[in-house]
Amino acid sequence: MSATGRRYRGLSAEERRADQRARLVRAAINEFSKRGYHRTSVEDIVRSAHTSRTAFYAFFDNREAAMYSALQESLRGLLDAVRTNIRAASPDQSLIEIGVTAFVGYLVSDPAAARILLLEGIGTSPEVNALRARVRSQVASAVTEIWQAYDPEAAASPQATAVAVGVFGLLLESMLHLVETDRLDEAEAHVPALVCAVERMLAPAA
Repeated sequence: MSATGRRYRGLSAEERRADQRARLVRAAINEFSKRGYHRTSVEDIVRSAHTSRTAFYAFFDNREAAMYSALQESLRGLLDAVRTNIRAASPDQSLIEIGVTAFVGYLVSDPAAARILLLEGIGTSPEVNALRARVRSQVASAVTEIWQAYDPEAAASPQATAVAVGVFGLLLESMLHLVETDRLDEAEAHVPALVCAVERMLAPAA
C-alpha cells in the first residue's frame, strides 16, 4: 500500500485531516463562546482540540481565520436545521412555525454556536463582518422562500429583501437579548410569540 493510502486507526490521511480540522473548528466555537474572542488564544483552541499549534496553522493563518471558520460552521448548522425541517414539512403545516421553531431550536441545542452567531463574531475583522453580511442575505433568502407560500406577490416585490432582512432582525435581536442576559434556555417559550409576530409581517391579513 502506498504512503498516501495508509490508514491510521481506521482513517485515511485525508479523513484524519478532515477530522483534525473539524475538531479545531469545534474547539474555536467552544473557546470563543466561553472566553470571548479577545480573550481566547491559539493555545486555548489547540488545547481544547487536543492537537498542536502546527496543526492549527496548517488550517488557519491566524485567530481571525479561526473565528471566520467558527462563524461559517455555526451558520451552516443553523441554515441546515431550518431548511431540513422546512423540506420535511407536510402541506398542512405552517412553514413560519416550522422555520421559527427550527431557528430557535438550533440555537438552544448549541449555545456555543448561538453566541458565535449572535454575539462574539461582531467586529472581529473585515472578513468576519463580510461573512455576517452574507449571513443576513442567506437567511433573508430562506425567509423569502417561506413568504412565497403565503403571499407570492408581496414576496416578489422590490421591497421583499428588505422586509425579509427585517424578519431575520426580529428573530436575531430577540435571541441576542436572551443570550446577553444568560436566558437562552428560555428561548423555546418565546416561539409562539415570535411565530405570531412573523405571521403578521409575512402572512396577508385575513
